[in-house]
Amino acid sequence: MNTIELLKKIKLNLREKKSAIAEKMIEGRISDFQSYSRDVGIAQGLEDACVIIDETLNKLDEGDE
Repeated sequence: MNTIELLKKIKLNLREKKSAIAEKMIEGRISDFQSYSRDVGIAQGLEDACVIIDETLNKLDEGDE
């Protein structure tokens, strides 16, 4: 597995985790506001990580040209 494939796999795993958090919210399985706030923060962090991975993949792509 090369670096690009690894980054894509990591991004997929991050998106799956973010989707699981969203599903938990939709189903009403969050017990209190503190838990909700924590999950929102985690989801935002996962999204930020995906953006960083996209930027890194673009830089790797540009380096190959």
